[in-house]
Amino acid sequence: TTPAALEHFTVNFTITNLPYSSDLENPDSAKFRATQRVMNTLLDRLLKGSSIGPVFQGCETTDFRY
Repeated sequence: TTPAALEHFTVNFTITNLPYSSDLENPDSAKFRATQRVMNTLLDRLLKGSSIGPVFQGCETTDFRY
């Protein structure tokens, strides 16, 4: 069998217990990188345990906005 092609998709959601600050606008800031690391870890864990888990390749947090 031929492996399926990778599909990229975007998911937008609101985090209600994370106060927004201007540091989250800057991908080079320590706060952005730390928040990105936490979000990627949590989303990876969630999606790997879902119905798409067997084909899930990982996620990347690219942006935070108000």
